[in-house]
Amino acid sequence: MKKTPLNERHLALKARMVDYAGWDMPVQYEGIAEEVKAVREKVAMFDVSHMGEVLVSGEGSGEFLNWLLSRDVTGKQKDQITYAILCYEDGGTVDDLLVYEMDDGTYMLVVNAANKDKDVLHINDSIETYRKKFPDRKDEIKVVDDSAHYGQIAVQGPESLQVMLDLAEKLGLNAEQKEQLQGLKRYRQIQVDKEGFERKMIISRTGYTGENGYEIYLPAELTVEVWDLLYDYGVPASGLGARDSLRLEAGLPLYGHEMAEDITPLEGDMGFFVDFSRDFQGGEAMKTRSTRKRIALVSEGRAIPRDGYPVFLDDEEVGVISSGSFSPTLGKGIAFALVGKDFPEDATEVEVKVRKKFENFKVIDTPFVKK
Repeated sequence: MKKTPLNERHLALKARMVDYAGWDMPVQYEGIAEEVKAVREKVAMFDVSHMGEVLVSGEGSGEFLNWLLSRDVTGKQKDQITYAILCYEDGGTVDDLLVYEMDDGTYMLVVNAANKDKDVLHINDSIETYRKKFPDRKDEIKVVDDSAHYGQIAVQGPESLQVMLDLAEKLGLNAEQKEQLQGLKRYRQIQVDKEGFERKMIISRTGYTGENGYEIYLPAELTVEVWDLLYDYGVPASGLGARDSLRLEAGLPLYGHEMAEDITPLEGDMGFFVDFSRDFQGGEAMKTRSTRKRIALVSEGRAIPRDGYPVFLDDEEVGVISSGSFSPTLGKGIAFALVGKDFPEDATEVEVKVRKKFENFKVIDTPFVKK
C-alpha cells in the first residue's frame, strides 16, 4: 500500500488504519463521534495527502479545460477556485474535482485518489478528441501527474481561521499574505513561495465538511513539519470515517455513490455545477441519459441505512440508497437515495428495507445539519 508523508504520525497516534484506494489511511483516532464533534464545535485536521494533483499546462490549456469540464475555468480572478465535473462523452461521470490556476498559468486539478490514474488517462485521450473537434487549434497541452510531490492537510471547523493565522505566523508568511488569509473568501486561494522548495504552498478556503475550513497543499517534504505545528497548537487529528460522516451531514455527494460512470451529474443533483450555456464534453448526452434524481432521507426511528438498501413508496420499489450512515450530530440514520425522475415532488415519507425489516424515513431538504 502507498503511504502519505504523515503515515508515521498516524501510527504514533494509534489510529485505526485501513486500505483506502490503495493508500494506508487513518479511518479514526479517538472515535468517529468525537472527531465529528471536534469539527462541528471547534477544529480538527485531516490528512488528505492521498488526493491527486494533476497539472495541465501549455498555450490554450484553459480553453481545453473549458471544453473538457462542466464549468469554465477561464475569465475569473486568478485566486478563484472552480469546482467542476469531468464527464465521459456519454454523459457519465469520470470524477469531480477542484481547479486551481497557478501563478505561472498552469492549472492544477485536485482529483479523487481512487480516480487519479483514470482521470489522467481520460484527460490525455480527450486531448486527441479536442484536436479532432477543433483542428484549427494547434495548442500544445501537457498533462503531468504531480501528486507524489504534494502533501495536503485540511483544517476544518469554526476555529479554523484562528488556527490558520497562528500557523501563518509560524511559517513566516508576510504581512500581505496574512491579511489575505484573514479576508480569504470561500473558494479562493493564496500561493506562497517557500525557500528551498520548488513547489509553492497553497492555502485555500475549501473543505468537505460543511464547516468553515482551509486546505493546505504543501511540498511533500514540508507536510510533517506543518502537521506537527498544528498538533502542537492543540488541533486534534480526525480520520476518514469522520470526514465521510461530516460530508454526508453537510449534504455533499461522494464519487462512486452519488456520481459514477453510470450516474450523471444531473442524476446526482449536481446540476448547479453544470453550465449548459456552452459546449462541453458529455453535455448533450447527459441531458438525454439522466433518468434518476437524488433525494435525502432521515430515519424516523433507530434504523441505519446502508448503500444498496432498496427504497419503497406505497409498497413499490422506487430507488436505492447511494450513501447511508449514522449521523453523530443528529443521532439518527441519514441517507441519499437515487430514485426515478418521476418520484413525486410532494412525497414526504418512504420506507427503506433495512436487512429484512421495512423502516420509515422522512424525505427532507439538505443539508441534514443546518448551520
